[in-house]
Amino acid sequence: MEVNKAFWLFPPRLVVLVSTTDKLGNYNVAPHSEFINLYGDKHLLISVSKDHDTYANIEETREFVIGIPPISIAKAISIAGKSFPKGVSEFEKASLTPLKADKVKAPLIKECIANFECELEKRIADVGETSLFLGRIVATHYNEKEVTDEISTRMNTKAILSVSKGKIFTTINKETVDTKISPYKV
Repeated sequence: MEVNKAFWLFPPRLVVLVSTTDKLGNYNVAPHSEFINLYGDKHLLISVSKDHDTYANIEETREFVIGIPPISIAKAISIAGKSFPKGVSEFEKASLTPLKADKVKAPLIKECIANFECELEKRIADVGETSLFLGRIVATHYNEKEVTDEISTRMNTKAILSVSKGKIFTTINKETVDTKISPYKV
């Protein structure tokens, strides 16, 4: 069996938005689907391609914000995932709103249902053309009205549970949006 075809057996991947800033203060936001939250540890792990602005910005500033996007901004996520020249604002192109964070220079993403301000704990490893970054959560932001008990909150969320081919987004309640926008960098 071909490796690529075997990968089709994996379920679609979770998508988050990662916002960064470069040393000059230019904002960047991009979707990433190689992401793990480490329960109880207050750390988040992301994999970032070395040729992406996200990678360069995290290396420069040692900080980033992870946003959990709702299904309602699926189109904006696909737009933010397109390749733009360095210096072009994905926030502007995708009509997303940057907000001042409390502890890091990277902006929060207003449209996300939760934002995690992170400081880079360390770059764990280089894997091919990507690097694994471990971020320590230093502040969180979310709408408390949407959070009740853990089971209800998780089962009723409008957060994107998965993305397929960078353009088909789904929630846990099987709400699906096909943005019909590609290509999408991951």
